[in-house]
Amino acid sequence: MNEKNKFELVEAKLAQMASPGIRPGLARLARLLREAGSPQGKFPAVYIVGTNGKGSTAAGIYSVLRASGYGAALYTSPHLVDFSERLVIDGERALAEEWLDAASELEGIVHSADYFRDNLPTYFELVTAAAILILARRKPDAAVFEAGMGGRLDASNILSDVALSVVVPIGMDHTEFLGDTIEKIAAEKFAVMRKDTPALFFGDERLDGLFREAAARCGALAHVFSEEYRITERSYSLDGTRFTLSDGAGSREYFTPLVGSFQADNAAMSVAASRLLAGRFPHITEDSIKRGISETEWHGRMEIVSRSPLVIVDGGHNPHAMKRLSETLAGIFPKGGLSVVLAMMKDKDISGALSLMRPLEAEVYCTEVPGLERSLGADGMRETAERAGLRAAGAYSDPIAAIRAAAGGGLPVVCCGSLYLVGYIKAHIDEL
Repeated sequence: MNEKNKFELVEAKLAQMASPGIRPGLARLARLLREAGSPQGKFPAVYIVGTNGKGSTAAGIYSVLRASGYGAALYTSPHLVDFSERLVIDGERALAEEWLDAASELEGIVHSADYFRDNLPTYFELVTAAAILILARRKPDAAVFEAGMGGRLDASNILSDVALSVVVPIGMDHTEFLGDTIEKIAAEKFAVMRKDTPALFFGDERLDGLFREAAARCGALAHVFSEEYRITERSYSLDGTRFTLSDGAGSREYFTPLVGSFQADNAAMSVAASRLLAGRFPHITEDSIKRGISETEWHGRMEIVSRSPLVIVDGGHNPHAMKRLSETLAGIFPKGGLSVVLAMMKDKDISGALSLMRPLEAEVYCTEVPGLERSLGADGMRETAERAGLRAAGAYSDPIAAIRAAAGGGLPVVCCGSLYLVGYIKAHIDEL
């Protein structure tokens, strides 16, 4: 059996013992890990929550830890193409055999404990538990964890040795679980902070006071990035992003290969987080931070997947992310200078996100993610795009057919609206 088949077996095994859907709460996972010997406390973790920029910021911190000589791991979700992307340790994806061993251990617990008879863990809880078991065996110097839905009841919040909590920009997402106002959502995100541990928030005038209050209640050491740092001289192209970061001690220039106006914010958060981590990980220096940021790898955000034709994918799926994507595209391409292939999930704020694309004056080729029930159908996508004032150029059930049509006019093609769309395109780009 090859590695791909083994990972398919991992996914099937985890899915078979999981309850369906999203069920916030830590009780099931806490019981599962207690039965497994409490592995969640056997390695230090950096915990990343928020709405937009979690993955890029996590990848930056992971890269800095590696550049500083530490054994580091990176846990992210969802995967784009295959399950193995979810856990990377020292530059290599954890092996399928490791996942299978962890899944088998969890299966034994779930099937033998009466507690789980009518209270099965969710799929994400099982994936997170398996990753934690692998990390407890590998014992990295630090593991960077990107939250799932993110917040007080997220499965990844089970970590017990958190060296730093990082809260990236917060927007309206997962409102059915986290709350229907930005303040309610922020309160859930801020609840992950730990006593006597630094916590870094990107900053938002509406939420800074709430952040400080939450930190004071739990005894966390609060830092608001926007109050301590200033980003200047941003510039970006398809080659990457340059920026200058200033604080009370001076200014320093940085480069990240990640593309976009927003990637300066994400990389700067990684810098600030790394400086806070240096108290516990003293091999982190200004030089290793700069080198780590310049070596950051993160897929699915303004990622070029084809040069001829030029095809770029971006997984931004809410108004905040779409605003930043539109700003980036406007800075690289002239008005009307690109085509857009678009698909979104039914449960997202589609109209709010699409309204932010109007200034691009791009023709939009509407599609869907094949085989995914959550995806809005191509015809529905076209109707919604037209209502939002976009120039819909057609509806295509096959994303690759949509790309072919969009590239027919000779313009660059940007595929956006969902990480699931990005994953599908990356898996099928050879068919273009």
